[in-house]
Amino acid sequence: MKRRACVILSLAFILDIVGTAPAPRAQSGVRTITPIPFEEMNGERVYNASGVVPLADSRFLFCDNNCNDALFELDLTEDGRKKGPLIRRPLQGLAPDAIDDMEAMTLAEEKGRRFIFVASSLYVKKPKDGGALRVPPSGLLRVTINPDDSLSAENMPGFRDWFIQHAPYLAASAKLIPDEGGLNIEGLAWDHERHALLFGVRSPVFGPSPIVIPVKVKDLDSPWTTDSLKMLPPIRLLLGAAGGARGIRSIEYAPGLHAFLVIVGKSISGGPGPFELYEWKGGRRGKLRRRNVSFAEKMKPEGVTICTIAGKPALLFMDDGGGYQTLWLDE
Repeated sequence: MKRRACVILSLAFILDIVGTAPAPRAQSGVRTITPIPFEEMNGERVYNASGVVPLADSRFLFCDNNCNDALFELDLTEDGRKKGPLIRRPLQGLAPDAIDDMEAMTLAEEKGRRFIFVASSLYVKKPKDGGALRVPPSGLLRVTINPDDSLSAENMPGFRDWFIQHAPYLAASAKLIPDEGGLNIEGLAWDHERHALLFGVRSPVFGPSPIVIPVKVKDLDSPWTTDSLKMLPPIRLLLGAAGGARGIRSIEYAPGLHAFLVIVGKSISGGPGPFELYEWKGGRRGKLRRRNVSFAEKMKPEGVTICTIAGKPALLFMDDGGGYQTLWLDE
């Protein structure tokens, strides 16, 4: 508890605190998102679908935090249903066991090239035998979509150490497991205005509010090292105290809305707090707007992207329990 208190106090001096947001008012016409199961397994486990990006119309790539060397392609029919089995897309050039617990993805385009960025949770793991805590292989992948549609990946050396060193308010949490308020990254978005990757933090949560950590990338096509990065000040998203401590479970930019879509949910496994969808315009004040969407009780939405399906604009949600669902924007 002392460590967590220190983290909260240290961040209070860093963040631009502007007060807490009012609790969201009840809204009529709320759509409930109920996941459609994939109806196939990743070996003996369900697909722990997390971050997702659109590859093309009706085609998507998502990460599974139990798979460390591939992404998975989900193709949809014109009515938003799964088209054929999921396709395993290997990450070429990635050393075996180079990264663990891939949780978040985003897509960026620059100078006619497309890159997918994938972040691990950067967590600390407690062995099942009760031994000493350890840091699994972690990092930040830059994935290139090749002309033949294959995927090539580079992992940034030393990224976790750099991230913690340049965000000292995370130092205490970086030594704890996620369910004790330890560092746990579950959101990643590309911010064209800042030319930065936005890391959405599930835990720790500071007061009632989660934070976004912007990391500027000097050039998307430069050598993939920490020399290409610059840490920017963190941003506190104002949720208010109602609903318990909630962290960021997904974040992605929606061009048509000129805003980021942010999914928040419980910050630790057994904690309170419903999953909710918000809009954030990207400002330093962290002001949020609640969307008229709720999620089925057992759904764990850990990925969202804006897309087109057979030419129609939609949102696609990924369920960490092994499924997905679409929401047509004209609805």
